[in-house]
Amino acid sequence: MGGIDKSDMLVHLYKTPIKSKRWYLRMFAYTIDVSLTNAWVMYKRDCKALAVKDSLSLKHFRIQVFRGASCQKPQSKCSQKHSESPALNTTADVPAPVRGHRNHIPDNSVRFDLTLFHAPVYSNRQTCKYCSRKGHILRSNVVCQVCKVHLCLNADRNCFIMYHQQVA
Repeated sequence: MGGIDKSDMLVHLYKTPIKSKRWYLRMFAYTIDVSLTNAWVMYKRDCKALAVKDSLSLKHFRIQVFRGASCQKPQSKCSQKHSESPALNTTADVPAPVRGHRNHIPDNSVRFDLTLFHAPVYSNRQTCKYCSRKGHILRSNVVCQVCKVHLCLNADRNCFIMYHQQVA
């Protein structure tokens, strides 16, 4: 019973956080946890046999495995493959909205600067920052490339122009 108890203890030290009513998703996460724990036990055994002094802890071993699987290492093959061919990105780098926080609003020096090229770029659908009010939310797929603010640009409303015009 010693091996099973130790394995169960190691699996539950750093359990994959998943909450689901579907039993097979919990079973899949548990299978991954057991596999990672068994791989770490074998890694520790090999380090001991090779007399390696600085072996990884279970937590750091799991982090390294997940980073390797998701190609987050700077030396990995996946990151080299992506860096060789530059992707043509038509969307602006818009910061993701955080629930309960105000989105990025540029200062007026950038907003009204006519020397900058305020190009409308198609992006994901978010709330228009010019015409939306509480109780009357309008959504738009257009974002200003410089200001990084979602604005309406359609046949009914042209918030993009009105947002960048300075009222005298």
